[in-house]
Amino acid sequence: MPIDAEDLAALLSPLDPAPGPELTGAGTADGLHFRGHELTGDATGARFLECVLEDCDLAGVPFDRARFTSCRLADLRAPAWSLVDARLLDVVATGGRFGALTAHGSDLTRVRLQDLKVDLVDLGSATLVDVTFAGCTIGELDLTSADLRDVRLTDCTVGSLVLDGVRCRSVDLRGAEVARLDGVAGLAGCTISTTQLAGWAAGMATELGIAVG
Repeated sequence: MPIDAEDLAALLSPLDPAPGPELTGAGTADGLHFRGHELTGDATGARFLECVLEDCDLAGVPFDRARFTSCRLADLRAPAWSLVDARLLDVVATGGRFGALTAHGSDLTRVRLQDLKVDLVDLGSATLVDVTFAGCTIGELDLTSADLRDVRLTDCTVGSLVLDGVRCRSVDLRGAEVARLDGVAGLAGCTISTTQLAGWAAGMATELGIAVG
């Protein structure tokens, strides 16, 4: 089942304030609340267990191969946030602002992304299970070669949606306003609205080599 803020609150124990803004590669943060920090250091391979990261600047801090379990991420920001090969389980992220969020090869399970504003989201070759995008504004959502199961977009605006090579099972796109669609074959396994079908018809015909006249 998809997670929401109430579910996550029930999972979290009382948290201790984080001792400072510096993160350590392959380190473990357990039951900590990072609030209002300009984070520094290296979070590559780090583990965050039952933590809250709130109102933090992540600029220049890599989170590749990091693990987030039962975490709340709120109002985070960075020109670019790298989560390559990261693992997120039971995570709710709200209100973030990023130029680019690079998470190709990542694994997201029971994750809710709400009210995020991102110019580019790269989830190429990622695995998403029980993931909700809600109220997000995304310039380009690149899902090339991703594996999606029980994924839904609600009240989202997406400038460009890339579905080349994607594998979809129970993916609901009806709640997304998508200006451009690439990778028509990737719609297999998706539910779309009649309005979306009409809006994408010309592009779909072109991609499939269909002449309309």
